[in-house]
Amino acid sequence: MASTDIYATAKSNLRDNVKTLIAIFGGIAGLLLAGTPFSGYGALQALSERWWVASIALFLAVVFVGLAIRLLLRLLQPDLVYSNALRQHLDLGQFEHDDRDEIEALRKEFVASRNDLLPSGLSWLDELEALADAAYGQWQIALAIVRSAGAPADAAKLLEAERKAFEDLNDSLTAINQWAAFVRQRYRIIRGCNKAFLLGLAALCAIGTFSWAVGQKNGEKKETAAQLAHVIVVGGTAATPVQPGTAVPLLNAILFETGRSNLSAEGIAEVAKARDFLHTHPDTVVLLFAYTDTRGDAKLNRALATRRAQVVKNVLMVEGGISASRIFVAELPQIDLPLLTGHAANSEKNRSVQLVLLPLPPSGVTSGNGK
Repeated sequence: MASTDIYATAKSNLRDNVKTLIAIFGGIAGLLLAGTPFSGYGALQALSERWWVASIALFLAVVFVGLAIRLLLRLLQPDLVYSNALRQHLDLGQFEHDDRDEIEALRKEFVASRNDLLPSGLSWLDELEALADAAYGQWQIALAIVRSAGAPADAAKLLEAERKAFEDLNDSLTAINQWAAFVRQRYRIIRGCNKAFLLGLAALCAIGTFSWAVGQKNGEKKETAAQLAHVIVVGGTAATPVQPGTAVPLLNAILFETGRSNLSAEGIAEVAKARDFLHTHPDTVVLLFAYTDTRGDAKLNRALATRRAQVVKNVLMVEGGISASRIFVAELPQIDLPLLTGHAANSEKNRSVQLVLLPLPPSGVTSGNGK
């Protein structure tokens, strides 16, 4: 008798698709609970007119994702299909609403495919069950004849034929039940995934609304951002100072030899200019941008850019007496280079540390005139 479920692989593939969707929605839930969207949640009070929009949108996003995950988890529950679902006369009122929809869809599929599922001349499963019951009775009769005294010579052959006839019909019943379980599972997963897709779209819309509401605070700070535009000196070029008359030294880039991080005499002189200005202007900070050219291994260049920035920083701190809180470092090996070059290009200008002096605004500045 056949016992292997020929639809086992197909069922497993359907369940794997559901598991993939659960992982996707789980990732979205992770972003909601610990990622970027929540980074703006603490600033909602600054959104005097839109904080409630962001709060509602965030709440709805969490609800939609939670409902989608719950729905997908239910799809992984095992499905059972009872024989009465495919019998000719069935009272659908005994089933729950969701089960009723699935069984109605299953019966329609069965009617469309029963010529391939049932033996010739049969229309419903109860007819096949009646034949199987009759075959079982014939098998038992043949078995009794074989065991009786004076059994005919061909009794064993008759018994084998009756047994095979019953097992063939029983195998057909088993195959139909396996087919029905697969069809019901497929219908449930397709319908459930469509609902989960709609919930996912709703969650993304809610996340987008939340991001839009939180992002409104950026427009409110444009004026303040403009007030923070002060003197910036990069490679000897000075911007217009916020306070007229402020003398900003012209700083040249500090150049390095290939693969080296030690300062030359010219480099030390540039660091000294930055140190002197920082001493005389305590409300000023310095930014260090460390670069390499495009030759060599990327990992080695990152380490080289770090060493070059650290050398300049150490000179400012140890010999110049500048606090570490006034020195900011950006290591940019092979990216955002002062001189744009191709790959593996030898460029002295890119083997450098650029110094940026940035006077900070006085405390309490709220308007363009500094008052």
